[in-house]
Amino acid sequence: MSAVGAKVRAGKIVGALRRDVAAARGLGARGVAAELRSWLPGAPARAPWDGAGYAVTFPIDVVYTWVDGADPEWRARRDAAWAAANPGEHSELAANPSRYANRDELRYSLRSLAAHAPWVRRIYVVTDRQIPKWLVAADPRLRVVDHSEIFAGTEGVPTFNSHAIEARLHHIEGLGEHYLYLNDDMFLGRPSRPEDFFCGNGVARLFPSPKPVPAGPASAADTPVEAAGKNNRELLVAKFGHAPAQRFLHAPYPQLRSVVAEAAAAFAVEFARTSHSRFRHPTDISVPASLVGNYAYLTGRAVPAALSYAYVDLADPRLARRLRRLRTARPQAFCLNDHGDLGTDPAVVDAAVFAFLARYFPTPSPFERS
Repeated sequence: MSAVGAKVRAGKIVGALRRDVAAARGLGARGVAAELRSWLPGAPARAPWDGAGYAVTFPIDVVYTWVDGADPEWRARRDAAWAAANPGEHSELAANPSRYANRDELRYSLRSLAAHAPWVRRIYVVTDRQIPKWLVAADPRLRVVDHSEIFAGTEGVPTFNSHAIEARLHHIEGLGEHYLYLNDDMFLGRPSRPEDFFCGNGVARLFPSPKPVPAGPASAADTPVEAAGKNNRELLVAKFGHAPAQRFLHAPYPQLRSVVAEAAAAFAVEFARTSHSRFRHPTDISVPASLVGNYAYLTGRAVPAALSYAYVDLADPRLARRLRRLRTARPQAFCLNDHGDLGTDPAVVDAAVFAFLARYFPTPSPFERS
């Protein structure tokens, strides 16, 4: 072998070792030990395990929310609604274009789901009179749900408020008791199991974030996420006497439909007010991202859990480096989030995201046209 060939081979070996080390860190000591035991000669096939020895045997669905902010008809509806709103009541981020940017993330998130969660029963894509051109909407495992199907008549629609849409997801016809809620910028980075998200007894798993819920009451000066978190806290303190200190990771949210419905009945005024806010408002609540997780925990239907996870802000000037590290680490879940001014040429960010996703998830899913 030539010196050049040996160097190339060594580089590949080192790269593989780095990926293995990153994956081992994500698994943790017990996970690594279980993997090693499963490789021993004569080892039995590894059964799903939830920490107590019980496998998940119930079906799990997935719900996505999706929008194409470049659609002229949709933009006309949004502009008309914004002109009729009172901008002084809203955060400057309430109608930020980044909220509606579409980089084909849904295509790649579905690829991640097909590759890493083949156990999902059915997928629902919630939209506003839009369907991605590449989507195979006729696939029996996937259904496109229009906003008008989950809102009460025409009340609250059209809406451009993710909080409002999320407050109505439990009204999807046919949705199972156990489901994962994903934004289209969330991805599964490696093979997953149902037990990563639910316990065998049906209890949901929660993935706490190190970020705290900011102190004080909600106001228009807060970001929409902060305001909703504060409002959630006030409701939970009033009902349970406990205040959540932490947020949850912006990762797939395990949901129990019955718990969401129970919370909607308990906080009917706040659910109704949020679902009627056409843009994100300081009085909103955030249902799947925080409120329902805490409600489920305080009523004994959720437990804290760990998830190897990465969050990448697309405005980060070190974006290229962050994406390279992400490709090496391959966490269980990751998010590529765009929540404000990118601070650089959007075309550069778009190109970087497209290249990263196409390389990470090169295999088309059954849900996209060839």
